[in-house]
Amino acid sequence: MNMSECINYCAQKGIISGFERRKFGGWMGRAVRLACALFSGFYLYTSWFGIVSTESHLGIYFMASIGLSLILFRPSPGGERVSFVDWTLVTFIVVSLLYWMYQYEFLINQLGWEARLQDTLLGAGVILISLEAARRTTGLIIPAVCVLFLIYAYVGPYLPGILRHDGFPVWRIIEYNFVTTEGMLGQIANIFASYIFVFVIFGAFLERSGLGQLFMDAALALTGRMTGGPGLADCFSSGLMGMVSGSPVANVVTTGAFTIPLMKRVGYKPSFAAAVEAAASTGGQYMPPIMGAAAFILAEFTETPYIEVVKISIIPAILYFGAVGAMVYLEARKTNLVGLSREELPPIKAVLQRSYLFLPVPVIIVLMVNGFSPFFSAVCAIITTVVLSWFRKDTRMGPREIYEALIRGTQSSLVVGSLVGALGVIMGTCLLTGLPARLSELVTILSGGILPLVVLMILISGYIVGMGLPATPAYVILSLFGVPALAKLGVPPLTAHMIVFWVAVNSVITPPVALASMAAAAIAGADPYRTGFQSVKLGSWLYLMPFLFLYTPILLNGTTAEVVRSIFTAFCALVAWAAAVEGYMAVKTRTWERCLLFAAAFGLLHAGWVTDVAGVGVLLFVLVSQLRLQKRIARAA
Repeated sequence: MNMSECINYCAQKGIISGFERRKFGGWMGRAVRLACALFSGFYLYTSWFGIVSTESHLGIYFMASIGLSLILFRPSPGGERVSFVDWTLVTFIVVSLLYWMYQYEFLINQLGWEARLQDTLLGAGVILISLEAARRTTGLIIPAVCVLFLIYAYVGPYLPGILRHDGFPVWRIIEYNFVTTEGMLGQIANIFASYIFVFVIFGAFLERSGLGQLFMDAALALTGRMTGGPGLADCFSSGLMGMVSGSPVANVVTTGAFTIPLMKRVGYKPSFAAAVEAAASTGGQYMPPIMGAAAFILAEFTETPYIEVVKISIIPAILYFGAVGAMVYLEARKTNLVGLSREELPPIKAVLQRSYLFLPVPVIIVLMVNGFSPFFSAVCAIITTVVLSWFRKDTRMGPREIYEALIRGTQSSLVVGSLVGALGVIMGTCLLTGLPARLSELVTILSGGILPLVVLMILISGYIVGMGLPATPAYVILSLFGVPALAKLGVPPLTAHMIVFWVAVNSVITPPVALASMAAAAIAGADPYRTGFQSVKLGSWLYLMPFLFLYTPILLNGTTAEVVRSIFTAFCALVAWAAAVEGYMAVKTRTWERCLLFAAAFGLLHAGWVTDVAGVGVLLFVLVSQLRLQKRIARAA
């Protein structure tokens, strides 16, 4: 199931507040599909041969993303035809962006002077239409947040205390967001056009090649017979799928349609089975090499090569999946769930015969390690995917299949691309008003300059922001005030952004929005909110990762010996945490044992020798206590 189909599925189930994608037939369907294929093809061309100009690179992406979103997504439930109003909005966007591209140098040179009325009207129209595109795909929350930011820029002189600023006239607010490189057609648009779009197309080609089914078969072949096998297979397959997906919701709908029924069949409760899928799929946004839109924005914000972000993310991502897997295993032990029979599992030999399909992933990594740009590496990986597809008749990609993959790439990208204008408005307005500095100062004051309290406040803010926003806008908003607050206390920029990034991604499992949890609950036939809170429990390790980033060299910012030691202690911490959260180790934990496990987990989040030795010692003490209790129970039985 591709991303556009995921959105339709989630909309039909009431999972997301946006509306379904239109289904066109006849000449209209052919025209829209051709436009989607040309859109993908153009950016593959520029990724290989280089961009024509900065303004065309940004303008065409913005114009096509917003225009196609208005055509493909309904303004309200019902109705397949594109209305006169929709065509008017699309025409306005096309004309405005063509004007912006043609007049780019003039508009840039006129910055600082009062804008012409025509420029102000065009800019205002583009802003409003961008918010409408965001509303159609994600609902009212993101446009409402943008409107609040725009109002804040205007009413600054009338606000009290730390929020007060001098205020700006309407023309200046519009000009800053429409013309400058800090607004809608600036950094965010460049990241989307240069990196995210090409990687989404790459994912569409991989999907067509049969790699997703290979991931599922490999996970079942390796873990299916273990205790609670389908749950562990779900964690493993979601981790593999996350390497090429970068979208938790797409991951849920792709793998969950198969693994959730299996988990229910071996005895998992529906809400727990759905929560396993949601929590595991969330880790897909942490798993390199394709970590979703927010990771590319992180690399751009920190001016860090994307391959460096990939390198430092590998160990934290594996730890996250290890924590989810440990909780799933302990739940299976606690409820006596068995694995699948050998006859129900795909044979290892058949999996190995198709393992060559995995080659595009190391290709993209090797190219980036050797200094090639991420988008050029993605194009090379796409070519590799097409070549490998010819090894088997059932996966062979001819002109028709390539055409379909290009169309799917564009349609999948619109879920994020429709937000390019809205995110640009948030970014531009914050920079215009200096709001991030004010909010970071407020965070510092409230925390008393105590670093753990600052992180705790960011965690709380991330939970609140994530209740209404997807991961990418949540990360953008949190980074604007969270990163400066951490930087004031001496936290390196990359570490600060990694903390905010990990906190922001939790939005896909935290109720009431919780897109991944709701999608999984719909598949499992479970209560959505019970699933959401179960997902938060299973994914709770992500709330500890910021402290590992701060107090250990887990981000590869130490010597080899220090990094190895931090990996070992982090593994011990996740075992202790999983046992404490589940209330089970060898047998059900007693209250004092559970308290000691929580203490051990927190102690192991610090790199000091005293805390490491004490934490490992407490963990071993509780394990021995559990094994003795298990023997006593066995003798009594």
